[in-house]
Parts: sequence; C-alpha cells; structure tokens
Amino acid sequence: MSASALIVFFKWPEAGSVKTRLTPPLATHDAARLYAAFVKDTFAKVTALPDVKIFGYVAGTLGTGHALEAELMTLPLTLRRQHGSDLGERMSKAFQEVFSDGFRQVVIIGTDSPDLPLSYISTAFDTLHLSQDALCLGATDDGGYYLLGMNRFFPEVFQHVPYSSAETYRATLQQIVPLSARLFTLRRWYDIDTLHDLSRLALSLHAKDLPHTASALAQLSYRLPLPHSTPSE
Repeated sequence: MSASALIVFFKWPEAGSVKTRLTPPLATHDAARLYAAFVKDTFAKVTALPDVKIFGYVAGTLGTGHALEAELMTLPLTLRRQHGSDLGERMSKAFQEVFSDGFRQVVIIGTDSPDLPLSYISTAFDTLHLSQDALCLGATDDGGYYLLGMNRFFPEVFQHVPYSSAETYRATLQQIVPLSARLFTLRRWYDIDTLHDLSRLALSLHAKDLPHTASALAQLSYRLPLPHSTPSE
C-alpha cells in the first residue's frame, strides 16, 4: 500500500449550491455545469500522481445515482462522505480517517483550482518527507489556502479558524506556530470564485489539460465576457 494519500473535497454540482458568486452573470444551472467540469478535471489530473491513493470526500450522500458519482467511480479512487458540522470539522475527520487507514503522508485540496499544477501537489508530498513532524500549506490570493498536508494528525490545525474568509490562512498559521512541527509554505495559487478569477483561468487555459473546463467555458462563452473564452489546443 502507498504511504501517501490525497484527499479531494468536493460537492455534488447542484444548481444554487455551487459557484454562487458567479451567479449572476451565470444562471445557477450553468454555474453547476461549470463546477462539475472543475470536479471532473481535478480528479482526472490527480489520479495521474504516482504512488498516491486518491480519496474523494463529498459534501453529500453517496449511492443516490448521481451522474457525476457514476463517472467518478470509473476512476482509480475511493469515494467517501464528509462528516462534521463545519468545514474545519469535516476536514479534521477526513484526515483522521485516512491516517487511521495507515497512510503516513496526507494532503488535502479542493476543486476550486482545476488548473493547480500537479507539481505543486508533488512538492507538498516531498516536503512531508523532510521532517518527522511536518506540515505544508499553500496560500490562495484571497486569504485562504488551496492545500494542506501533514505527516501526523494535528487536530489543532482545524480549530478556531474562520473558514471561507480572508483570515483563513492567517488563522491557520497561528494554530500551527505553537505545534512541535516543521512548517513548509508552498507557492501561492488562486481559487476560482469570481468572474475575475474565471478570466484569469481563461487566459491560461489549455484544452488538452482541462478538457471538461474548456468545453464548459466554450458553451458558456455567450454569457461570459471572458478573454479567449473558447480555448484552443
């Protein structure tokens, strides 16, 4: 069994519950279609990581016949349900479960950054081999973080943190500082939450790397004032 595991947090792409800051200009069902593309491209990319077990943790119910669930089941990954009253508790429980499975390096990402370079995730796993007690953290431009990793379960990391805010990264750092662990900070990246973020993605998008996202943006180009909203190979 591999010693490394990647947790991917995601939601079912239901209209009105995902990418709400893009509605308007998008209709809720179009935002859900775009988010579904993010999820598909994220999982397709991370399953290429060598010697890393992939866990998809969904904020929803499994086994209800959701079309996306059927598609994800064709990939080499394990789907599980998130448990907890808030994001911090849900992430904490996911880490605890995966460490209990016997993995020694565990990293978590979301699905709001489908163009996150795979090398950033590989670097995160590399840093977790550099110290007996190590954590790694990658900041986003909006004050959150796109990745968290650890080689031992540190529940304190998830406590007293205001999630989905401009203070998430800073508050998480404050929780890490008192720990007897070495922290590795990764290169900054960005989440796609706003039209500005989506424009940034469109400018650098390569269809061969993110085919589902490229297709979704092409179909939505008539609604979105994006540069190069119909990406080419």
